[in-house]
Amino acid sequence: MSTLPKTAHKPVSSRDHTSSPLRFLSEDPNAGVGKQQLTHPDGFEAIPGYRPGSRRPRKSRARSVSSLTYGAQPFRLQAAEAAPTQTQVMDTTLYPWRSNALLRITVPSQSDIFLATGWFIGPYAVATAAHAVYPREPGIYTGWASQIEVIPGLNGDSNAPPFGSFTSNVFYCPNGWQTDGDLRLDYGVVLLSQGIGSQVGTYGYSTYSDDDLQTAVANLAGYPEYKPDGSAAQGTQWYDSASVASVDDSFIYYTMGTQPGESGSCVYRNIGDLRYAMAIHTAGQGDGTPNGIDRGLRIIEPIFENLQQWAAMQG
Repeated sequence: MSTLPKTAHKPVSSRDHTSSPLRFLSEDPNAGVGKQQLTHPDGFEAIPGYRPGSRRPRKSRARSVSSLTYGAQPFRLQAAEAAPTQTQVMDTTLYPWRSNALLRITVPSQSDIFLATGWFIGPYAVATAAHAVYPREPGIYTGWASQIEVIPGLNGDSNAPPFGSFTSNVFYCPNGWQTDGDLRLDYGVVLLSQGIGSQVGTYGYSTYSDDDLQTAVANLAGYPEYKPDGSAAQGTQWYDSASVASVDDSFIYYTMGTQPGESGSCVYRNIGDLRYAMAIHTAGQGDGTPNGIDRGLRIIEPIFENLQQWAAMQG
């Protein structure tokens, strides 16, 4: 695979505005206002009853936004695999769960609402996948989303959003994603006009060496279309963890059996009670990953620099 020039990471916006890391770069998290979820010494979240286990591969209606770029992927649980270990987050008002947001995405010429996940990196900034803000549907539509509704800490469609709901049409993603759809550039940001991130808290994010990543436990919480049993998740948040399976210059691989809708989720590691993103979840089973393994876009220096810049911006 050819080396990406740094200019491919140049951020471009929905609004008109006039290689592996050689350095360790890090921004610390901010837990916001309120209680936190306890962490386990082994690196996963200490949710009552949750234990990491052996893994399985794996309606207007709401659909995963990844179906536009990667194609529709129906729920599949292969009988030969172990039972899913994804666990529903029951109290989404705790940090870090409240720092995760359901994204409801409106796309021009589409009547459906599309789903993805985002996570706060600043008071106004919600990181996600580029295909959430700039979907690329071959032969049909490639371009900016019309509008994205951001709902932090949602705990089911039937419940009132605990921290409110916010809409935006101000997005950024790398120039190279727009021009070429390069999978190594599948990251972006939604910018809000309200600083709710100061209340719900933010994730930290860092560039890590191969050795650090290969010994890390990957944690991920997001808003899938489906529960592990195949029924509709209906705006509930789900969590899982797994050891990192492998890494390369651009991606981190792990096996959690993620579902459509979790695109854009934070792939993070726990260092004590601090949460540091190491990747942005972009693909799972059926999205072209080898052997159906999950894949996150590794935070390398140019990605770190864009996240850092976006974290200080307002929509």
